[in-house]
Amino acid sequence: MRAFRTCCCVLCVPLLGILGCNNNAYTKKGPETQTNTVTITNCTASPDTAQVHRGDDLTWSIGDAHSYSITFKGRTPFSSATIPPGQSQKAKGEFWCNTFGGIHGDYCVYPYDLVQDGSKNCPDPGVHIVP
Repeated sequence: MRAFRTCCCVLCVPLLGILGCNNNAYTKKGPETQTNTVTITNCTASPDTAQVHRGDDLTWSIGDAHSYSITFKGRTPFSSATIPPGQSQKAKGEFWCNTFGGIHGDYCVYPYDLVQDGSKNCPDPGVHIVP
């Protein structure tokens, strides 16, 4: 019995450490909004944090005369890290979100880079995938 408890501690402690360490640097700047469209106008994404269910489509639309690039660094909730504005993408999550998102919701929040006209960095918006 003692060996069983020791074994459980040896296996569970590292797992808890992994679940507790989320290197997601995104800080939400307002409430999340459940939506299927993010509108970009004057270098601002609205909503700042879009909440979309896994399996649903999300579209970024442009509301001004500028061009924008949308790029996820590292982890991406879509099949591609670079998203073309105006095209819908199916939210799929990734391993950490799909496996541990129900325990620790921050694993399903994905910051992305928004760049205007190829050179101007816009404020960092994000996407929250609901498992």
